[in-house]
Amino acid sequence: MSMSTSIKRIITVDIEKCVNCHNCITVCPVKFCNDASGDAVILDHELCIGCGECIKVCTHEARIGLDDTEVFFRDIRSGVNIIAIVAPAVAASFPNQIENFIGYLKSLGVRAVFDVSFGAELTIKSYIEHIKTKNVKTVISQPCPAIVTYIELHRPDLLQYLAPAHSPMLHTIKMVHEFYPEYAHYSVAVFSPCLAKRREFDETNLGNYNVTFKKIKDYLNKYEINLSDFSPSDFDNPPAERAVLFSAPGGLQRTLERWDPNAHTTTRKIEGPHSIYDYLDSLPESIRKGHAPRVIDCLNCEKGCNGGTGTGMQNSPLEELEYFVNQRRIQMEEHHRKSGVFGKSRTIKTLAKMVEEHWKPGLYDRTYVDRSRNNNIMIPSEEEFNDIYRQMGKYTPQDHLNCSSCGYGLCEKMAIAIYNGLNKIENCFLYREKLIEQLSSQSFNRGK
Repeated sequence: MSMSTSIKRIITVDIEKCVNCHNCITVCPVKFCNDASGDAVILDHELCIGCGECIKVCTHEARIGLDDTEVFFRDIRSGVNIIAIVAPAVAASFPNQIENFIGYLKSLGVRAVFDVSFGAELTIKSYIEHIKTKNVKTVISQPCPAIVTYIELHRPDLLQYLAPAHSPMLHTIKMVHEFYPEYAHYSVAVFSPCLAKRREFDETNLGNYNVTFKKIKDYLNKYEINLSDFSPSDFDNPPAERAVLFSAPGGLQRTLERWDPNAHTTTRKIEGPHSIYDYLDSLPESIRKGHAPRVIDCLNCEKGCNGGTGTGMQNSPLEELEYFVNQRRIQMEEHHRKSGVFGKSRTIKTLAKMVEEHWKPGLYDRTYVDRSRNNNIMIPSEEEFNDIYRQMGKYTPQDHLNCSSCGYGLCEKMAIAIYNGLNKIENCFLYREKLIEQLSSQSFNRGK
């Protein structure tokens, strides 16, 4: 039986608000998930990687992210047994209020709250074991579901290099199922900085609610709920250390360096939709030539998960986002040094023991789905290209303006979109310009 390649919708379009400006196409890394053949630019979620760039750029608020916040509140009120896992980006979204946030969740009836940062510690352990036992040349990190979806849809040749281990979130869920059996049958609410995480949960059948930080903040503001009014509470799992940085660009590398001080010499840190997808497209050739790094620490969002698609903080200053995460890192390292359990000289050794106690071979393994059959974009023949160009009024190389008014940046890509029914000739700037000239000329001649 073949596995379904269907992908959940995480972005919707309000066609009443869409003005067909094509900014969404301009910023989209994959372009052809957008259909501009009508009066509004609609979205094919089966080809959308969930990078969220279109939401950020749409000043008309026509692109809307979807999550499970409303369903979470409905179910917690109706008595569904729910535990929560909280992403490290909570430090940026709720600065200096993490313990109050945990207290608030428990006041709602959430039975236990787990820190995904410790799941990130387990993730590094999984990566180290994979590299050591398989002697692999290149590993692409996979905490970012937009990157995973891009590879599954558009670069299935890279699936073999994706780390065959779960993300920190799913390491945390698997850890709870294995080592906290009293919660094994509870539903899991994931408090997340990422819209695309919903797809990860669906693909693995782990995680029931994707509650984004933006939507939970909107809820708190709507009902005038002040987190400071709630008693601080701790996470219910062992404390992480450096992995609290996982939500920041390079956080994986910095955590890896704790176990391998030379990891920075074999790791490539790269993030941002304008960089990572071109990098991945060129990666197979780099691997073939032996130029690729051992570990690729990559994220879709330019400011990491702290400025993720589900935070509403994409435009916040990078230093502001990272300041509070780094402060938490300092606090956690200090905690490990000063705790009665962790003597200064034994911090790393004791942390390693905690990780070992919560890690088992095979427990955190992950497989992926080749979704390339979803990508049914057809490329015109040379004759078909030329026919489309003629319809657009392009007869010479100088007519190929590559002006990007259509959103694609290249006339060739616009022609591919037209060929696949995803755009129309009337949206070409040159076509409109020549049409205006023609109409003006006709009007002038009639006036003589």
